[in-house]
Amino acid sequence: MSDYSDVPSDSYDSDRSILDGNDSDMEIPATKNKGKQKSHAVEFQSLSSIRLQETVDEDIRHVASIIGLETHIASILLQHFGWNRDRLLEKYMDLPASVLRDAGEPPNAPDSPSTRPSKRARLDTPTEFVCSICCDTNPEAVFKLRCLHPFCEACWQTYVTAKIKEEGQCLFKCMQDGCQTSVDEPSIAKLVDPLCFQRYRELLLQSYVTAHPHLRFCPHPSCTETVSCSAMGSTLLTEVPTVRCGAEHVFCFGCGLDSNHRPLICKFVSIWLKNAREDSGTAQWIKANTRTCPKCGNNIEKAGGCNRILCRLCKFQFCWLCMRNWDVHGYNNDVCNTWKEPEPDEAKTEAKQTLDKWLFYFDRFNNHELSARLDQQLCERTEDKMVEVQETSQMSWIEAKFMQNAVDELTKCRVTLKWSYAMAYFLAQGNKKQIFEDIQADLEKAVEDLSQLLEEPVETDTVKSLRQRMLDKTVYVRGRHEIVLQDTADGLAEGTWEWNLPLE
Repeated sequence: MSDYSDVPSDSYDSDRSILDGNDSDMEIPATKNKGKQKSHAVEFQSLSSIRLQETVDEDIRHVASIIGLETHIASILLQHFGWNRDRLLEKYMDLPASVLRDAGEPPNAPDSPSTRPSKRARLDTPTEFVCSICCDTNPEAVFKLRCLHPFCEACWQTYVTAKIKEEGQCLFKCMQDGCQTSVDEPSIAKLVDPLCFQRYRELLLQSYVTAHPHLRFCPHPSCTETVSCSAMGSTLLTEVPTVRCGAEHVFCFGCGLDSNHRPLICKFVSIWLKNAREDSGTAQWIKANTRTCPKCGNNIEKAGGCNRILCRLCKFQFCWLCMRNWDVHGYNNDVCNTWKEPEPDEAKTEAKQTLDKWLFYFDRFNNHELSARLDQQLCERTEDKMVEVQETSQMSWIEAKFMQNAVDELTKCRVTLKWSYAMAYFLAQGNKKQIFEDIQADLEKAVEDLSQLLEEPVETDTVKSLRQRMLDKTVYVRGRHEIVLQDTADGLAEGTWEWNLPLE
């Protein structure tokens, strides 16, 4: 799923500002709280791959300087302790020899700055040497680790390369059976080609991030940014920690979903997506993507973001969601968004009623995801027309961007609306849910009104009027969107939402 939503900018801290102390071009002025509204923005920091590597190196150097060992030995010890620096230092100060032994360091490995023989293996060719791996009696070079177990360099290169490329390991042992000595970084750098060594460094960073719950890689494909955030554990029941990496990708830090799933908490997002995956291959999923005209039975596929559908065969207009006649339905606030509990029916099993409820909410969830794509496609189809209108109406390039700005706001709102339907599915019946559905309906009506404006023809003589109406409606939609996000975040923080599933 795409990251269509925005994140409060007052919570963003680019790593560039940490490195040079200057304002980063990525940063946006902090948004001001209006009135007495509480800010629910989570604090986070985005780290580039370079800054993350510097952080890892700083940890290694810090430990090495305290315990008096070389950095590559300190790196092995840190990995052995799951990158827990404090636990390593505490154990090492009490029992240094035991720590080194448990980590596989040989007895002759130096443990103080006063004895620092080279840890790099010596390259020599003994007169009576047989490699115990390939049985070569005359290798070009013999390689030894700190444990002094000799093997031909070609076998070492094959072994280390396979560990890194095929098994994805950054910490692995000597080839000798029973030897617990880990292969150090200088040896790896000598034995493998530059691309393989780069892969090793990537695996080292992955190991570091995995070991620290406050770090998470950006889940977007090809993105190398890492985000640091304190949101974890029980806090995920009272907030949705939406963050933005330095490359402007929005995702949830709590569950790692590559989208902003506010207002629904992570626990229920995983349940919702699991249900959606299980249902995706069924006729019910097909139902969410196609409709049959209620008048003539013609099959219809949605072509725009608005829910007002016109059958091309019989010209009958109806609502995409509830299938009612549009002449009666119109843009009614409370017709489509609220699930009505059915009357007791002995003919209907509990499983059938549960399925009907699921389909009701999934249909609306899926509809907003589809509509967001269609709104964008509609805007792209009108770009050429907008260029022509801009030239004839003397509009500036910025003024002519009003349609794209409207689509951007629509897309953000539709992401919130689709997840609001998932949230409504998990909310228990009661006054709180009714109030929630009321503000949800207000936003949905505003979104449909704005989506309807996108479908109006763009003509030279009416474009300025259309622009003003679209700007006004965009501002109104943005306001309704903020109300939904603020109200739901307040309820999560105060613990006032009542769910139909246990939180723990």
